[in-house]
Amino acid sequence: MVNFARDTVTSGRCARNARVYTAAMALLLTLNQILPASSFADEPPHEGDHDAIRHMNEQIQELQAKVKELEARLNGVTASAPARGVEIDPPISAPPVGTTRVTSPFPSQESQEDNALPGVKLRMIGDMGYKVSDQHGKTNSFHIGTLNLFMTGALSERVSVLGEVLFISREGNILDTDVERLLLQYKHSDYLNFARYHSSIGYYNTTFHQGAWFQTTVDRPFMYTSDDEGGFLPLQEVGVTINGQIPSGRLGLNYVAEIGNGRSRLLGSEPAQNFQDTNNGKSFNFALYARPSWLPGLETGFSIYHDYLTFSDNINHGELISTAYAVYASSNYEFLNEVMLVRHTVSSTGAPGAFHTPGFYTQFSRRFGRYRPYFRYSYLNAGVAEPIYGDPADGTVLGRRNGPTIGLRYDLNDHSAFKLQYNHLAQRGQKNSNELLTQFSFAF
Repeated sequence: MVNFARDTVTSGRCARNARVYTAAMALLLTLNQILPASSFADEPPHEGDHDAIRHMNEQIQELQAKVKELEARLNGVTASAPARGVEIDPPISAPPVGTTRVTSPFPSQESQEDNALPGVKLRMIGDMGYKVSDQHGKTNSFHIGTLNLFMTGALSERVSVLGEVLFISREGNILDTDVERLLLQYKHSDYLNFARYHSSIGYYNTTFHQGAWFQTTVDRPFMYTSDDEGGFLPLQEVGVTINGQIPSGRLGLNYVAEIGNGRSRLLGSEPAQNFQDTNNGKSFNFALYARPSWLPGLETGFSIYHDYLTFSDNINHGELISTAYAVYASSNYEFLNEVMLVRHTVSSTGAPGAFHTPGFYTQFSRRFGRYRPYFRYSYLNAGVAEPIYGDPADGTVLGRRNGPTIGLRYDLNDHSAFKLQYNHLAQRGQKNSNELLTQFSFAF
């Protein structure tokens, strides 16, 4: 910053001096024209007049030389001054492609392929809208969604850093700040990558991170609701992930292996264990997926996640989350299908047995120019006796929820969109409800 300031002052001083010398030279040139004209109009010039004119011409030549020197110095300072500070990308004309699997028409915003040094690339992603609902206790309101500051930078040719800071509006008119991701990636080759991560559970969480503009719909399926909105899956992890390709020819196999702190389920605690794990056990996740080259846009895969959850009564619950999916996504079509099964067991004193929570969603959309109508059906069913999802002392009760979603997305341009969506929700023990959502989202 000091060098930049000094160069700026130098260039400004050069510019001012050049203007002063230029004005002086113009004045002398004017006098040079006036004096001879007046002398010849009245009488022949005297010897003293010739000396004055000659002296004035010498001064003009000196001023011209100084002006040329100053212009050369000014051009040299401008050309050699190094760029400093934060490098901000120009407005993007298409969603940046990420290093994780991206096959949807609105891919992930995670992009780390450009490792130019030095500097930080900054992008801004956000949304706002209006919601109308007939559900008891909810009011019709304008709302600010999430403002996402997405930053990437390269430390070397193989090491890069990704930071993601969210400003989130919550119920109660509270505006929270959340460090969503702070990811250090070492890319050794196409077959081995290391990073701090969003957990690779299923397809949706890996392809669509934060930022409503990147997903077709206004909100996420029930099973992938984010932590900030009461989600129940461990979608964020603090730990290490290894991912890469498996030599498999046209089958296009890829793997992901992760180990992290897991998720806290204690009431009132932060779900993502950013600083300290509640127990010594670590979560493990393994995912395998295929992208066959003979059908671009098709992806199938599965993931298996395991962790132990510790509660205030020191009863440990084993958690096993299994997902499987088959999706097809191109520039015109989007067909997403995922199933999930969560299994909880008691590993110490307490209620015996195993409890299962199934869930799934299917989503289809078709693009017509700038318009993309879409349909989604989501289902989730946690039993009443479920020790984790059914006990209000441990957090939000999931219960059973299901219903269709119908909507229309209109792309205003290459980096902003307007969405109109209708949801019908059926819940166990509650009256069915309807809501109408509008959203303006952007990314640049």
